[in-house]
Amino acid sequence: AAQSVVMTADQVLNTIPFGIGVATCGRVGNRLGKRDKTGAARAAHTSALLSVVFGGVVLAVLMGTREQFAKIFNDDASVVNLTAEVLPYVALFQIADGLNGSCGGSLRGMGRQHVGAFVNLVSYYCGALPLGIWLAFHGRGLKGLWVGQCTALYLVGALEWIIVARSQWDTEVRKAFQRMDVHEDLEDGAEEE
Repeated sequence: AAQSVVMTADQVLNTIPFGIGVATCGRVGNRLGKRDKTGAARAAHTSALLSVVFGGVVLAVLMGTREQFAKIFNDDASVVNLTAEVLPYVALFQIADGLNGSCGGSLRGMGRQHVGAFVNLVSYYCGALPLGIWLAFHGRGLKGLWVGQCTALYLVGALEWIIVARSQWDTEVRKAFQRMDVHEDLEDGAEEE
């Protein structure tokens, strides 16, 4: 029941970084399409900062209400207590989740979604899942599952932010136009048939 409470809350709260990521994808893609490497870089970095700020606000709200939060969903004392114990991990999760959402949006806007997919795949299946399961069944319980998730998501967020920060934006502009040229060539070939 406590896991249901924290997962429901996390899914609702995930709409914030998801929205930032979607907006970032469009903004970065549009800036690259206008050959505005400075604007694309600014959009990517601003969204990363914005997502960390929003994650911090959500963290503060969750931590400030952690003793009462589960009562919205359930009035069983054991569920409320376990939720209050796990909620700090869920709260910490929000900063990394925001960073992952915004940097993932930047990578999609650059046409580099395969990079984000690879980082997520390795971090979750090689890191979070084994760590979380091991911790859960070696004395940490539900908190262990969330420690594994937090560890992986901070790793994903940090790696994606580094990748975005180290991007060569003039190269990204060139790649965007190469992708458009290939698309136009494919359309021209389909019209000739």
